[in-house]
Amino acid sequence: MTSFPDCNQVRSAFCRARQALGKSADSQPSPDEALVFLKYLLLESFESAEFSYWRINWKKDSGISLREQLEERLSAIQFNGLLELETVIAWNYFEHLLIAKSQCHQRLIDVTMEAILSEPLAPELCIKLSATAQQELSVALQGTWNHGIIFASPVFFTHEFYPLAVDAFVHDFERFGRLKTNVMAAHMDWLTEHGALTRIIYLDVVSGRLIETDLSIPLLPDSVQFLCLGRQEQEIHTAISKRINSVQVNPASISRLADNKTATLSGWTVMGLEIPIYQEIAIGDLEAAFCLMDRFAEIVVKPNQGTEGEHVAFFRRDQAQSRTELESHLNCCWEQGTALIQQRRDGVMFWNTVSEATQTLALRLNVAFDGERYGLESGYAQLGADEQHPAACGRGGNIVAVDEVLSSLTSRLGKPVRLLASDWRRIRDQAEQAAGLFKGLLLVGLDVLLDYDEHGSIIPVFLEANPRPAGLSHSRLLTDDPFKPSQIGVSLKLWDCLGSS
Repeated sequence: MTSFPDCNQVRSAFCRARQALGKSADSQPSPDEALVFLKYLLLESFESAEFSYWRINWKKDSGISLREQLEERLSAIQFNGLLELETVIAWNYFEHLLIAKSQCHQRLIDVTMEAILSEPLAPELCIKLSATAQQELSVALQGTWNHGIIFASPVFFTHEFYPLAVDAFVHDFERFGRLKTNVMAAHMDWLTEHGALTRIIYLDVVSGRLIETDLSIPLLPDSVQFLCLGRQEQEIHTAISKRINSVQVNPASISRLADNKTATLSGWTVMGLEIPIYQEIAIGDLEAAFCLMDRFAEIVVKPNQGTEGEHVAFFRRDQAQSRTELESHLNCCWEQGTALIQQRRDGVMFWNTVSEATQTLALRLNVAFDGERYGLESGYAQLGADEQHPAACGRGGNIVAVDEVLSSLTSRLGKPVRLLASDWRRIRDQAEQAAGLFKGLLLVGLDVLLDYDEHGSIIPVFLEANPRPAGLSHSRLLTDDPFKPSQIGVSLKLWDCLGSS
């Protein structure tokens, strides 16, 4: 990389920051908006091919190499010899935000990584350089109930936070005509020993931006929710949950059931719900794994404690190399504990009319508790790369709206499939029943396949539950008509439940 930045890069970064912040062409970002400018300045140092590379390869080391590269580029910034007015302002931003605020330095890396690795799914994040006083905060957040969303993994977190903040705003104004619930987020490192928030992110509805700020007085939330806890999510969840006495949307004690796939499947079996035939495979027990493979034409193998499609793979009995590949894959799964082998049950798939190819299909259904009962509220569809790869983003798949896939279903034999209103009612009713296994979880994400029963009707086949559901920015509110396009949203019932606590 040549000397960075040059005048053109500085000007381009200011232009992009102004546009992103909705400011006029002749205005400059304020000091509290400096993070946005510096993010775009770092992005100017990347070629378009580098964006494509990192989006494909960042998961190989969980983004460590990309973070190191951003650190290097940040430390290499030189404004010497650049005499334009914008460069002087840029130097002031750089000096105050990065040198005086080491925490802001890391947050700049976080938001830049997010911009490199994904499309913008949330407003710009601005960091206030001075702490927000209690009176000032009460003007920005005028509700009477403070809901804190606790996270540990910052990259992509704003994508999960933003739709929940919007849901609460919409719910409160539709029901009360005013804001009742203040939705705010805090990294686990921003908590006191007793769970008070010392620094928060919140949605400023006036400017439409996300604001991150220290608090002059720590704030004890009335309720909390745990999302984006990173690779050690279950351990982190347990540790933080113990420190907080507030109402918890997903307390660790109840989340442990959903985190254990075999325990969840066992519970659903007792409830009479359809699940794949499965067996938990102890570490090193290849004989049991091979026996199960011999029973079915195809099997699905995954870690028993894994999440979001991690290490999920299909294996066919009739392929000569399957046993060798199965053993290798099990060794990867066993690094996380026991493995889970299931009969493959996705009899209904998606027919892509553009590529004229069949893709695997799984529904993520978000079910919320309103204080009295569980209700299916939102979801999205996950598609696999093709019919031989699981429907998971972590395996090369993608996410689309539910209504976009249900009108183009096909059987695994290539026969077009029509979803009836009665089929959708069955899916809704059974999803709400399945969520009832986790009494005490106020929001749970269910992964569901579609298959046929003995009468040829489409039925849901329940795979697993997630007490910290991801992909919330992709969720759309669902209605009795699944073919009707619907608005972005996760849950409105959740805020009814919290408001009655």
